[in-house]
Amino acid sequence: MNLHTTQRCGRYLLRIAAVAFLVGGMSIAPAVADDANDIRALLAQTWDKPDNRLAVDPVVIVEGNALASWTQGDRGGRALLRRDDGGQWKVVLCSGEPLRHASTLIATGIAEADAHALADRLNEAESKLPAEQARLFSTFEGVVHVAEDDHHGHSTPGGNDAPADNHSGKHHGH
Repeated sequence: MNLHTTQRCGRYLLRIAAVAFLVGGMSIAPAVADDANDIRALLAQTWDKPDNRLAVDPVVIVEGNALASWTQGDRGGRALLRRDDGGQWKVVLCSGEPLRHASTLIATGIAEADAHALADRLNEAESKLPAEQARLFSTFEGVVHVAEDDHHGHSTPGGNDAPADNHSGKHHGH
């Protein structure tokens, strides 16, 4: 092989490596986007009302855990979700300000490094939103642990927001 052929082969391999990297990266991005859309759909299916739509943004995901910030009318909050063994997202709890902090996430059993990554990503994503929208995420008072089988007591549209024995803190407006 002469020098010219070696250089061409090197450039060719570099291009292949770049394409492989981009294609590999692209396969991850749609998966994260699909997860975020699945989370939005789950929350909307559970709490959206025709006269009071649920808006979910941002959604941040680390490993099998996610935080989703939501607004509904003049209220808002955050939901912690976990992917179950079957790959489905489940709401673990709803809250407001506490879900911005890694210590709260660690208390739910999330590994320390993942908890810090989730909190950091959430805070960064929320910092890019209009201040009024971000303020609404902290209007949810208390912490509501969501029962696995009833999605926070919202099995029927227009029903009570949550059974009295299903949460601590004040009534909230999902």
